Amino acid sequence: MNFNHLLIKKTGSIKRFLVLVITLVFTVFLSIVYLLSASQTEHEIGEIFDAQLAHSAFILFNLLGESVPTIDQTSLHLPIVYHGFEKTARADRTKVDDERFREQQLRNNESFIYQNKLAYQVFNQADKLLIKSSSAPDIALANKKQGYSNIQIEGEMWRVYALYDKDWDFWLYVAESESIRDELSEEISLQIILPAIFIFPIFLLLLIRIIRFGLTPLQQLVNSINSREAYSLKTINLDIVPEELSPVLNAINALITRLDDALTREKRLTADTAHELRTPLSVVLIHAQNALNSSNEQDRDIALHELDNGIKRVARLLEQLLTLSKISPDTIPKTEIKFHHLCQSILAEMAVKIMGKQQELELVCEPQDQEVSFPGSEFLLEILIRNLLDNASQYTPEKGVIKLTIKQHNQQLLFSVEDSGVGIDPALYPRLTERFYRQYQQQGKGAGLGLTLVNNIVEFHHGQLSFTKSPLGGLQVNVTFAII
Repeated sequence: MNFNHLLIKKTGSIKRFLVLVITLVFTVFLSIVYLLSASQTEHEIGEIFDAQLAHSAFILFNLLGESVPTIDQTSLHLPIVYHGFEKTARADRTKVDDERFREQQLRNNESFIYQNKLAYQVFNQADKLLIKSSSAPDIALANKKQGYSNIQIEGEMWRVYALYDKDWDFWLYVAESESIRDELSEEISLQIILPAIFIFPIFLLLLIRIIRFGLTPLQQLVNSINSREAYSLKTINLDIVPEELSPVLNAINALITRLDDALTREKRLTADTAHELRTPLSVVLIHAQNALNSSNEQDRDIALHELDNGIKRVARLLEQLLTLSKISPDTIPKTEIKFHHLCQSILAEMAVKIMGKQQELELVCEPQDQEVSFPGSEFLLEILIRNLLDNASQYTPEKGVIKLTIKQHNQQLLFSVEDSGVGIDPALYPRLTERFYRQYQQQGKGAGLGLTLVNNIVEFHHGQLSFTKSPLGGLQVNVTFAII
């Protein structure tokens, strides 16, 4: 079971699943945006502050370059400490009243904070500290190497830029706390991400409404199913069918169609069986009673012979009815069939029976058409050939002719069975595939299901069935199969 299936199982709802997944994706997206923006911002700020640090170092370098030579480097009062805004604020306090001082202190409060994050030092070549800012430590900020470097002081990282004056032989170190850059980077990143965080609840509510609206067709499908009558097998139709719901609706409708077909075939089988078995069973019962009540052996033999024929007729009728009820694309598989070979095998089985009536049996197929094949059910095609041969033999007189022809034409396989019997009135051709219809009620021994069964098998193979008058004088049955 993959993660998606597990999550849907845990949430128990597609809507909750979508909201949860989209929320997680959105959160991950915001996190990635924040991390990328913070990284890029930190890089850009680093470059800007490095440039500013170097610029400040050069300004101080030029300003202090004139002061350093005047310093007595042997004095015990070194280093000289320069104070910034703090000292100015104290001096100003003697000149202004307390109220104005507090206002100025508030204005300079931010300057006081950042003053402690900037520092500079001047060392001579002997590593003696000559000048420093009030925020600078007494230890050197760098190791006599010009350019940028980093140093950690009391757990805080500082960025340092170093310059060396060859003329007066002193080092200038200008440093800036990394916390300034970090605060600015965080502030910019938060300004980017905070609007998205504030908008997220609105986005979530809108997302829930959109998902609910998007699942409306699914709810309509549920309502349509719930409102149906218990025995209704009509297909479901919705006004709007989204592309994602279409396979589900098609599958449900296909299931309903198959169920309707199965129930229809079951009802038809029950009705046909009840209708058609009533007379044959009555005949069988009469012959059985005649056999029991016969006073001599000859009458008993006649009754038993008729009983045997009646039982065979009932068995054949049941076989045909069951076969009719089974013909469905969902229950019968198809394989590649070489039709000529199948005809040969069936003719070999039925030849003795047909020739017993002194009937001539002929199979006509050109050599190039003997290997032609098409997808079909071997079981059903055997039934088709047997039924057509049985019908032809049944209605063909002794010493008559039965002819089978197989021919390929325009990507179709043409199969015909014709006989030299009495034939059928062309006006009756449309009725030949009706259930239980027989023109010659007395001559035939079947139940009138043979051609109905043949027609259903042809339809199963998406073929065509037609009837014409045979040149031999009887009926010609034509079946066409597509071989593509």
